[in-house]
Amino acid sequence: FNNLCGEVPAAIFEKKIDALFINNNNFDFKLPESFSNSTASVIVLANLPRLGGCLPSSIGDMAGTLNELVLLNSGISSCIPPEIGKLDKLTVLDLSFNSIAGTLPDTIGHMQALEQLNVAYNSLAGDIPETICELPHLKNFTYSHNFFCGEPHRCLEVPHIDDRQNCIAGRPDQRSGEECIAFLHRPPVHCDAHGISHGVNEV
Repeated sequence: FNNLCGEVPAAIFEKKIDALFINNNNFDFKLPESFSNSTASVIVLANLPRLGGCLPSSIGDMAGTLNELVLLNSGISSCIPPEIGKLDKLTVLDLSFNSIAGTLPDTIGHMQALEQLNVAYNSLAGDIPETICELPHLKNFTYSHNFFCGEPHRCLEVPHIDDRQNCIAGRPDQRSGEECIAFLHRPPVHCDAHGISHGVNEV
């Protein structure tokens, strides 16, 4: 909560620290390759709209120590790598208010300690994997303002969910049919280490 700006040295993610809070500043940098080398149990890079970059597939390497990861409103533009499911000690995952596309990987269902999951205000689509809603400690699952088209009934049994403004038939407060159809006609999403690209729809 300052007016710090400029780049954040990549070496900060190599430091033997327990918590890293650099949120609510004006830093201008991309998640470095060294991000997944961090030994911090809590990482908060929230409200850094100039951050940007991708969630690396090496994120699973943080499984031994990472307990909370908050990247809300940080300009992340990528898919969620399936390797995120290796974070079996993670209790809080907040990826909301970014430009994340693709689907929710069913490997999130391996994150047995997860209590809070927020992926709202992105461009995620497809079906919610039932394994996520079966997580034993999940108390709050927020996936509003995306383009999901299906959710298992089991998700409605999570203590608190927010599924508004999606494309889920039969649920209240969803996007219009026109919005959902327009989204489905967009070129398919492809993700790699460099971010999101859109293919060409076949005619």
